[in-house]
Amino acid sequence: MKSFSFARLFAILMKEFIQMRRDRGTFAVMVGVPVLQLLAFGFAINTDPKHLPTAVHIADNSVYARSIEAALKNSDYFDIVAIAPSQAAGDRMLDEGEVSFVVTVPVNFARDLVRGLSPEVLIQADASDPSAASNALAAMSEARDLRPQG
Repeated sequence: MKSFSFARLFAILMKEFIQMRRDRGTFAVMVGVPVLQLLAFGFAINTDPKHLPTAVHIADNSVYARSIEAALKNSDYFDIVAIAPSQAAGDRMLDEGEVSFVVTVPVNFARDLVRGLSPEVLIQADASDPSAASNALAAMSEARDLRPQG
């Protein structure tokens, strides 16, 4: 087995550049196709999707839970298309592809918030599009600080 030679590699590179100079059609394809793909995919792929279908399950009917729902409605990322009567119904909607997100406000959310605890809101996402999920979850974090001031 022969060892690697930089001189041979350089000779092959030079041969290929000479061939590209002779055949302008191949050179045009080698440069033109990637440029066209870059332009097409740059406009076709949306990394900041808006108005994603969302279901909401509110197990705690309080002003704080309703403010979370209002924040979702005011956001450009979420379109509330369904109110899930139960967690299982929200899971079914997510599994069947009816919604991209299910936001669940748990029981005793307001009580825990007023007591100074940190209650958690469950946000379930269809992770088949990670960029949509991450941007929408970042938008949701803006609505999370609902602790009463005073």
